[in-house]
Amino acid sequence: METVQTMLEQAAAMSDFYLLLGDFLDEFYRVDTGARQRMIADAPHGPALNSKREHLAFMAATVHKLANDYHLDVPPWVWEPRYYLYDKPFFDGARGNLRLWYMYKSPSEFKHRNLFVDENALVRV
Repeated sequence: METVQTMLEQAAAMSDFYLLLGDFLDEFYRVDTGARQRMIADAPHGPALNSKREHLAFMAATVHKLANDYHLDVPPWVWEPRYYLYDKPFFDGARGNLRLWYMYKSPSEFKHRNLFVDENALVRV
């Protein structure tokens, strides 16, 4: 079973965070409630923390949003300061008016970490 830990370890080694995030989300959406809670429960540690700061914050926001959307317990690790971007906002390459759109549409779990994404950032097709 994929977990936050295994996903971030692979992202730190492979540097393809968004591909791995998609795989994580595919599995999360496929499994039952108990497995979902186990996937997000444990805080990243060791090599997983070598991921880019933006990716750590993005993963914490993702876990926070998924927990809220699926009525799971929000793991306490998502509140740790290492999972926030305090110095500058992160728009993941968005420019111009798209930044304004992201500021308006970003889910609150992302906004308060200074991450601005499309409202459908966690949707899979």
